[in-house]
Amino acid sequence: MPRLAFTQPADFLKERDFGQKLEATFDFVRAHFKPLGKCLLYIALPVALLSGLANGIFQYYLSSTLLQRSSSADGASSSWSIVSTMVSSPLYVVLTLTGFVTVSFMLLTVYGYMVLRLRNEDPAAEVTVAEVWALVRSRLLGTIGALLGLMVFVGLLASPFFLFVGLAAQQQFGALALVGVLMPFLYMAILYVVVALSLFFIIWVREELGFLATLRRSFYLVWGKWWSTFGLIIVLGIILGLLTSVVVVPVTLTTAWSIFSARESVISPVLTVAANALSTLVMLFMYPIIFIGLAFQYFNLVERKDGEGLRSLVDRIGQPAQPAPLHPTDYYQPDEEGDY
Repeated sequence: MPRLAFTQPADFLKERDFGQKLEATFDFVRAHFKPLGKCLLYIALPVALLSGLANGIFQYYLSSTLLQRSSSADGASSSWSIVSTMVSSPLYVVLTLTGFVTVSFMLLTVYGYMVLRLRNEDPAAEVTVAEVWALVRSRLLGTIGALLGLMVFVGLLASPFFLFVGLAAQQQFGALALVGVLMPFLYMAILYVVVALSLFFIIWVREELGFLATLRRSFYLVWGKWWSTFGLIIVLGIILGLLTSVVVVPVTLTTAWSIFSARESVISPVLTVAANALSTLVMLFMYPIIFIGLAFQYFNLVERKDGEGLRSLVDRIGQPAQPAPLHPTDYYQPDEEGDY
């Protein structure tokens, strides 16, 4: 079966089973690796490297603090003070901000590229970095706000339970046993919400809805297809974990080594920062796989529930077909006959 070029709406908006969604994900990466990779390098890489640098410095600062506290007399009783010191550190604030900005840049770059490719009626035209950058620039602040809004939304959903836990802890009549019974249901509820919200940003970018409307749309599309969405996330997560383990394991070992050698070597902080920067670079090209897979789940659900792709095909009846983009293997060879 020939692979799709993903240059027209019908290539995106179609019903797919589980295996076809995985296949479409990697076919899209294969077909658009160069232009999408260029967009990621020019748009998301600078911010991602800044985030990796901040993470490396923070990791070294954390290891140095742990080493100092462990050698102090009250090291065993200062765990809470270590946490409070880390959270109140300016480095932690910078790391958090750069993390939000990096995720926003990656989401907008990947989904912006896919949406622009979907909307472009010329299959031979290539989506440019300038076009993607214009979309990223116009939606960046709103996307950062949406990320914060999602955190608040999930926190508000879980807050009644934690309030109940706090009240139960002050009682003397065994209410904590009830908390233990309710805990699995809380985890299940949060898991359901998180999986439903996994389609939030492709809806946010493509349909250009408001925050609450995007929330409703996410739950509407996932309704009845939660398990397939959850399974897709798990499988893509396993694939991503296997691909990134080549880098994550050395970074973890480097960070652990820096904890024990921080006093003995000046090379330790340099290695920690460099390892985290390398890890960030690899993640830049790995995480889009999950984003793209979720996008094809979105297109699948849109087609199942709204029939958007079918309507597009019906509207094209009677119109001249768009020529497909030529690949090197599509040209006639010197010893072949053409069409007459």
